[in-house]
Amino acid sequence: MAITTLTEPQLLGSREIQFLNRQETRHTHLQRLVMDFGFRVLELLQSRHDGGSQDEINKRFVLVTDDYRQSKLSAITPEFECLSGLNDHVGNHMTNLLHDYLFGFVDEDISLAQA
Repeated sequence: MAITTLTEPQLLGSREIQFLNRQETRHTHLQRLVMDFGFRVLELLQSRHDGGSQDEINKRFVLVTDDYRQSKLSAITPEFECLSGLNDHVGNHMTNLLHDYLFGFVDEDISLAQA
């Protein structure tokens, strides 16, 4: 699965998808990570050159950490064409996503400190 780098040259822009009400959301896994853990769901607008004279513009959805604006981090999920696909992926991998988010940076911090 390809992880999206948020500084790719074909990235035209992005916006945050907000979940305002726990009772009215259809994407319960995404809503839980956004409201309880501070993750963000981004809708990415990307330009894809198909070899012809026109570029194709695609919308994709990814999950990122709340500090995505300050650092050159990648999205923590692959790109999905719809929110329901991202929600299903997050539901299937929630334990791994939270473990990496909460504990995954420890080994990296230790190796940087020793260098």
